[in-house]
Amino acid sequence: MTPRSTRNSTRSFLAALCAAAALAPAPADAHRSGVSTVRIDVAGTEISTELAVKGIDLDAALGTAIVDRETDTVRPGVLAALADRVAAHLAAGAFVAHSDGAPCAAEPEAPRADSDGVVLAVRWRCEPDRGLIWRNRLFLDGETLAIQNVLALRGDEASQDVLTAEHDTFVLDEPPPKPLAVAARYTRSGIAHIAIGYDHIAFVVALLLWARRFWPVAKVVTAFTVAHSITLALAVLDVVSLPPALVEPLIAASIVWVAAENFFFRDVGRRWRIAFALGLVHGFGFAGVLREFGLPPDALALALAFFNIGVEIGQIAIVGAAVPALLAIDRLTGGARSARLVVMPASAAIAALGAWWLAERTLLS
Repeated sequence: MTPRSTRNSTRSFLAALCAAAALAPAPADAHRSGVSTVRIDVAGTEISTELAVKGIDLDAALGTAIVDRETDTVRPGVLAALADRVAAHLAAGAFVAHSDGAPCAAEPEAPRADSDGVVLAVRWRCEPDRGLIWRNRLFLDGETLAIQNVLALRGDEASQDVLTAEHDTFVLDEPPPKPLAVAARYTRSGIAHIAIGYDHIAFVVALLLWARRFWPVAKVVTAFTVAHSITLALAVLDVVSLPPALVEPLIAASIVWVAAENFFFRDVGRRWRIAFALGLVHGFGFAGVLREFGLPPDALALALAFFNIGVEIGQIAIVGAAVPALLAIDRLTGGARSARLVVMPASAAIAALGAWWLAERTLLS
């Protein structure tokens, strides 16, 4: 069997299994009125539905005599004579619509008899980028306990739900997010991650403890930004991926490394190389956070870009607070005592913190 035929067989089996579970009424509902079922096949903006209702419910709603009371079955001739009326009633009561409530264009087939029920197949043509829902309000005027079993198929994926008077809508497709909303949401997310990402804050502060001039700071921050932007994009796009069990200990180790370096090197201008190398590791950490937060498939590049912008805003805030504070301490101490009073104790504290995180993410995990 070819891979394609295998996928088709799997899809058919899944659909049959879900249909058996979701569409067949429970034994207790075998003679209950107001129970309907629908199968929805979603293919982009073209939706195919097959709605099954009981003939007695149609008779009650329309004041007709579609069901033969002696045999409890639908009379095909009577149904054919009332086909337009039945189709209009069903398509108006249970329909595919855009997220704003506007119905899609309906192309119903002639309703057909199925024992004691009526089946209506409809093809719905919808507009793109407006979101899609299925809404059911059938038989609720006469039976407030009416329910509808829903089976929705999207390619190889199947989902199901039960709609009631209080829960009458099933989401078929969310509308794509607006660009400004995506930009704002992911910028905030990037800023928030830095604000609560104590390991990243510790790393940036350790990098800058000897910084006193603009250009060395700019080189370090730029190198770190470029590096983590590269691995963030590669990881989110599944080009390169590292497991969190490796990334998180590496981030902790990078903090220990940079903090320990402060005891031996003071030339921040040459630190952009180590900032770039270790920034590659931190980018994988940012990617893990972004995956957990979720990415909109229709605005992936936009979300990725503005999450990164949010991270940079957070980092600039850290730099903007740390460097002026260090300069102020230099002025107060005359500069000579700054290392003894600030850089060395702060580096020791950051190294100890990094070592604890490293142990926590390896030995204690």
